[in-house]
Amino acid sequence: MSENTNKPTQDSSNEIDLIDLIRHLWDNRKLILKITGAFIALGLIVALTSPKQYKVEVRMLPEIQGNTSGGASALLKQFGGLGGFSMPMGDGADAIGPMLYPDVLKSTPFYLELLGHKVTYKTKNETHNISVFEYLNEHTKSSLVGLVKKYTIGLPWTILEWIRGEKEITEEVNTPNEKGLTRITKEQYETIKALKDKISASIDQKNGVISISTEFGDPYITAQIANFSVEYLSDYITEYRIEKAKADLRFITERYKENEKEYLSAQKELAIFRDANRNVQSAAARTEEERLNNKYTLSFNVFNGLAQQLEQAKIKVQEETPVIKILEPVKVPVERSKPKRSLTIVIFAFLGGFIGVGFVFGKKHWIILSRKIKNQIESNKK
Repeated sequence: MSENTNKPTQDSSNEIDLIDLIRHLWDNRKLILKITGAFIALGLIVALTSPKQYKVEVRMLPEIQGNTSGGASALLKQFGGLGGFSMPMGDGADAIGPMLYPDVLKSTPFYLELLGHKVTYKTKNETHNISVFEYLNEHTKSSLVGLVKKYTIGLPWTILEWIRGEKEITEEVNTPNEKGLTRITKEQYETIKALKDKISASIDQKNGVISISTEFGDPYITAQIANFSVEYLSDYITEYRIEKAKADLRFITERYKENEKEYLSAQKELAIFRDANRNVQSAAARTEEERLNNKYTLSFNVFNGLAQQLEQAKIKVQEETPVIKILEPVKVPVERSKPKRSLTIVIFAFLGGFIGVGFVFGKKHWIILSRKIKNQIESNKK
């Protein structure tokens, strides 16, 4: 019986508390609306003063490296090489998979080369040919939120920079020191940190499509940087894939030229000996001729083998060169991607309403707590 009697009491108590909370919110609705209105106004200011951003997305499909089962090299293997001679040319495998290709656009060498890349920056009156580093540091505007953060939370660091003074950039971009270590200036380091949020790359694991996106304040600059990123990644993939084949080609070419001289020398030496001993029938002459002939035959076999291997190496370079298909080309954006003004205002409105309700409840609990503390103090005095 006691449990049944307690439940209605608790339910009625909860109902009373809920009604009391709703009544309290209604009584303070003007304050909540004022706070919400202030945040909406702040959101409107942020939305109108935030610099415009334009986004470019490119999609590319690189050829996936696999075991070579066709092409000219397969025909050479099928028929035993050129002239029946074939030196083994191992089918190389990628040391890194295509899944790691997007990481190329997150590397320091890429950022440093991008900072020095020249782009065309257009203003109302004239056109400038400047580097990406100059564009980011001299022709970009900070947002209102960034300025407020700089002179509030980041004020101590800003003051320290003023005290230290600005250091002039005396080092060239991507200048290695004597140990081969890449050195960058503080300005380059800060700029690279900002670039990491403006350039991104990802790969679809199902179909291998690489997506590259760039986002900057100028639509034409955004398209140029996207185009540079595509070219850099394409060149990197191509160079990486054919690096081993090109090294083999260089090595075989050097050996071919060296043995060509030895072959021609042995051929000439045998011809001179035969002309000089045309009517000689001595055993010593026949032995010497046989020796020179063996030397010539050996030189010819090595030279002929290298000539065939040279052709195979050239074909290997061609086969290893990947085909990169651009599925979605670079286009100069027409519409801005940021700021999304309506979304910004809605977010600030919800934030203002939440803070307003929290302030009202906090104020109520603070008053109740203050009264309890006051009553406790008075009771202690008595």
